[in-house]
Amino acid sequence: MNRKIKKSAPTLKWNRVLLFSFAIVLLVVISVLFLQSGHNIVAIDESVTPPAVSYNDYFETRQKWLLDHKRIRECFGKGETFYELLAGYGLSAQDIMQIDETVKPFFDLSRTKAGQIIDIWINAQSQKVEKISLHLSPEKILYVIRNGHEFFLSLFSPEKISIPTEITGTVAASFYESALDRGLSPDVIMAIADMFAWDIDFLVDIRPGDSFRVILHRYYRNGNCIGLGKVLAVRFVNQERIHESFYFIDSQGREGYYDRKGKSLEKAFLKSPLRYRRISSYFSSRRFHPILKIYRPHYGIDYAAPVGTPVESVGDGRITFIGWKKGYGRYIKVRHNHMYATGYGHLSRLARGLNKGSRVRQGDVIGYVGSSGLATGPHLDFSMMKKGKYVNPLSVQSPPASTLRGRDRERFDDRVIQMEEVWQKNQTS
Repeated sequence: MNRKIKKSAPTLKWNRVLLFSFAIVLLVVISVLFLQSGHNIVAIDESVTPPAVSYNDYFETRQKWLLDHKRIRECFGKGETFYELLAGYGLSAQDIMQIDETVKPFFDLSRTKAGQIIDIWINAQSQKVEKISLHLSPEKILYVIRNGHEFFLSLFSPEKISIPTEITGTVAASFYESALDRGLSPDVIMAIADMFAWDIDFLVDIRPGDSFRVILHRYYRNGNCIGLGKVLAVRFVNQERIHESFYFIDSQGREGYYDRKGKSLEKAFLKSPLRYRRISSYFSSRRFHPILKIYRPHYGIDYAAPVGTPVESVGDGRITFIGWKKGYGRYIKVRHNHMYATGYGHLSRLARGLNKGSRVRQGDVIGYVGSSGLATGPHLDFSMMKKGKYVNPLSVQSPPASTLRGRDRERFDDRVIQMEEVWQKNQTS
């Protein structure tokens, strides 16, 4: 009987292992709970403990550092090396070599250029150089900071601030020169000429006394103006006629310029097929031909320009003729739709890859100014046909490419009001 209830030695050993394992697991759980509880207490304590350093303390420390150091701004001379410049401020050859090794992964100090700016910060008491800031570009400054006998590097990009600004002016001789005098950059001037390209020919239509008011972004970095940005609005008075342009991004993400009624300034036809030009002969039903010595109709506009000046298609279309056409010389005809077609004559050469039937887009270069055919000098003979009949290109009213509607129109009207407020405020100030 006793033999039936007596457990074997292996069974007793296995029970002891299970009991010992359970004890270990229980101990681990209790430890975790205890630590978690302790962690929560620490978190609560931290949440009610005020920070050791406030913003005021930081700025006071920063101000004290600036008072204790003197900044010297230098510019690298022609052929002057980084070593030569810094050696003049008491830095040892070993220090300069250490700085060079620290900076090397980011910038090769042997590539510094004449005129490049470097700021040297010297401790007022020890007279040691403690910080160097090398201006790599307007967007990047390289800082080297001393910490004991070591130097640490930091690459910094100063924040660029954009401020809407208005620039106004009156045309004297030309819009380009007058706008430059008022502080507009060449890029901005050409952007304005391009946005009004469907309505104003800036080398033909401009008159002394015309005026312009431009609202655009002006960018600043470290308190210094570093350039001009996007043009937001323009009011241009040309021959007493007001032209306005407002920048807007619609709900589809498409950006463009519109008049105050929400109509795109981009139209079916450009005002001119040339970027740089002057009109030497206007549309006339009776013009004395300088070569044939007879009076005959002239159904186009002659644009005098240097040989090789690019000629652009004034609108989207398909080429219906390309080649030599009697007195027109090298000639291209573009059919834009069922109503309009345009012709380009006296070309010196044709753009590559174009054939009869080729499709072209507005602004595509299709040829180059020349004097082929019956021509006394290099110029472009530009003509326009409406329903097969010649019309004066300067009198054609081109329809807008698109018009804002719905919610886009509402947001655009708000933008126009904002620009108007700027114009009115500056006019009364």
